[in-house]
Amino acid sequence: MTAPIDHCAETPTHAGAHAAVRWNLTRNIAMTPRAFMLHVGAAAGASCAIGIGFWVAGYPVVFGFCACQALALAAAVACHAAHALDGEQLVLTGRTLEVQCRRGFRSSTVRLDPCWTRLECAQGAAPPALCSGRIRVPVAVYLADTQRRRFAADFSRTLAAVRTAESPG
Repeated sequence: MTAPIDHCAETPTHAGAHAAVRWNLTRNIAMTPRAFMLHVGAAAGASCAIGIGFWVAGYPVVFGFCACQALALAAAVACHAAHALDGEQLVLTGRTLEVQCRRGFRSSTVRLDPCWTRLECAQGAAPPALCSGRIRVPVAVYLADTQRRRFAADFSRTLAAVRTAESPG
């Protein structure tokens, strides 16, 4: 099980380079894939065993419904597998903020200037969004409310530190 927020600061690769700060904001999946498949397989197997019992008793239609239920479980497993790695990865390196978003089979990358980027936190259940000009990227979509607040505070503090380090003075 991975943590929903994985934050690490990396060291610079060469002299004069800026350190990269990375946030991995992913789903919190509580079961291992093996345990998940065992539970789903047990549910589908029990349903098909009941259907076979009714078929032997002379009611083959019940088996058809049990087979449909097993197919629905298989479709749910495929949907779950497609979205298991959903989340965002934010990498802040000097003058670039790179946001990689994964939603199912779609992935997108947006590069923003940290000096012109702000994190807007809406009240209620809406996730925070990175805004820069007309670009708006929702982040921390799969985090709980307390984790969103912790991420927003950490991200805002780091962004402010990058801005003050970049400003001429």
